[in-house]
Amino acid sequence: MDIDNYEIRIESIGGFGANLIGKLLGEIGAMYLGMEAQSFASYGSEKRGSPVKGYVRYSKKEIRINAPVREPNLLALFKLSLGDKENTLAGISEKSNVVINTDLDFDEAAKRIKLPSCNLWILNAMDIAVECNARLNIVMLGAMIRASGFIPLEFAEDVVKNTVGARYPDKLTANLMALKMGYSRVEEKKIKTKYPYAQYRDTQRVQGYDNSPIGGVNYCFANSITNDLQGCREGFLPHYIREKCIDCGLCDSTCPDMVFQFKDGVNLGMDLYHCKGCLRCVEICPTAALVAVKEGEYYDNIGNISLINKNFEFTNIGENSWVDSESYNNDEV
Repeated sequence: MDIDNYEIRIESIGGFGANLIGKLLGEIGAMYLGMEAQSFASYGSEKRGSPVKGYVRYSKKEIRINAPVREPNLLALFKLSLGDKENTLAGISEKSNVVINTDLDFDEAAKRIKLPSCNLWILNAMDIAVECNARLNIVMLGAMIRASGFIPLEFAEDVVKNTVGARYPDKLTANLMALKMGYSRVEEKKIKTKYPYAQYRDTQRVQGYDNSPIGGVNYCFANSITNDLQGCREGFLPHYIREKCIDCGLCDSTCPDMVFQFKDGVNLGMDLYHCKGCLRCVEICPTAALVAVKEGEYYDNIGNISLINKNFEFTNIGENSWVDSESYNNDEV
């Protein structure tokens, strides 16, 4: 396949190793394909569960752009629930290849995230990673190079040996197996849907260079009160069993995102809109009133099912750390 310009966008969360895969793809382009290659990532705080975006470009000419990939030839979703976040599916057309880690079938996956018509590739990368005792990102790398149609598997094997193998030699065999299984097990289908093409939009923040007050006063407090944290979850959620709860409040004290709600000293359960699935509450609960369940087992990937205050205005860009101060002036809690 003759590729003059090729662009890849990776949508993931911290802890899945998407940043490394972007670097490996960049190295494949420059060192093995003999092309001009660019690879960089976009992320906030480097922590498990926070959004990560990776961008890779290949070209036969000098690359003179350093900006997010707006219309990817190849899009990789390391987690299906990221699909409904702003810009995640931007630029996808019928010519695009989209690789998704999911246990759903083609039609269900496309419907869940309202995926525009494209060439869809799916695989359950998490199960493959567990089977091989390897990392999910290596499985996704195998699926991505298969979907590209022009990157040889041997090149990916070499770069994994020279990078991951050099750092973790005891894990090399497992990772090479995961790479091959991701390559061989990913399934392809050309899908036609009713969902429209989404144009990439620059994210607008509450406060920035143009509208910051003189003197450097920061009136935007760091908080996650407006943030949809569903995309940060890694497949598990806490399930609340009211009958076993003694209202001790340990879950509330250990929760980093304050998702538990109490009224008159009684625990009313979680606000799953803000829950990122860290499961600290499950670990600390003394009566097993909180247990870990697979996402979708009790709750169909929806949040705020127990939210007392329904008047919050939520963002749709995933996790960030800004909220305007007026959010604290709502006394209907």
